[in-house]
Order: sequence, then structure tokens, then C-alpha cells
Amino acid sequence: MPQPGGWQADSKLFEDLTGAAFEGCMSCQDVLLTLLVEDAVTTARLVELACGAIIDLEGDLPASQIDPDVPGKASPEFRRLARAGLGKSTDGMYRECGQMSSPERRAAANTALDTLVGYAALNR
Repeated sequence: MPQPGGWQADSKLFEDLTGAAFEGCMSCQDVLLTLLVEDAVTTARLVELACGAIIDLEGDLPASQIDPDVPGKASPEFRRLARAGLGKSTDGMYRECGQMSSPERRAAANTALDTLVGYAALNR
């Protein structure tokens, strides 16, 4: 699935992971997260969509999603990517994710999945 900036996410992996998250299949998510974190572009896309869900509901990204010094549930890694994606383009988010280790990407992805599932529940 091509993204703005020419980034190419793995749409099948993305769909399988988000489907497992919405279905609440933790063992499925664990297996798929292990694959996801090896793919920086698809991980960044997941975070980008979570940020978009927050913006759609709240109008902007609150400090608790981007500022490492503000209390909140978002992982430091998610906040790092969210900050990198601020501005006219989210290219910085994709570049920053490419610099992260797999455990860092996993922490960011966990927050993104929790965010997407939580915000979807609010919109039911």
C-alpha cells in the first residue's frame, strides 16, 4: 500500500494485525507484531493511522501523545514517532521508525494498536 512520500507498507500484514487487534486475539497479535516490527514502514504506517484517529477525534495530537515529559499512557517510542510526523508531511515518522530497534518499534506499535482499538470503541 503506497503511502505519501512513496513509502510502501505491507498491506496484508497490516490488515491481519489490525484485524487480530479488533478481534481481541492476543496470541495472533503477538505473532503478527513480531513480523511487523521487522518492517519499519508498516510499523510507521500503523502509528500514522493511530495519530490520525486521535486527530479526527480530538482535533489535534495532545501533549500526552507527543511530549515525553507529559503524563500519559502512550509509550515514549510512540511519542517519538508522533513528534517526528508533525508538520506538512509524515515522512519524518517513517525515517525515524527506520532508525528504531525492533523492541522500540514494538513499543510504538503496541501503543498504536491500543489507540486504534480504543478510539474505534468510542465511535461505535
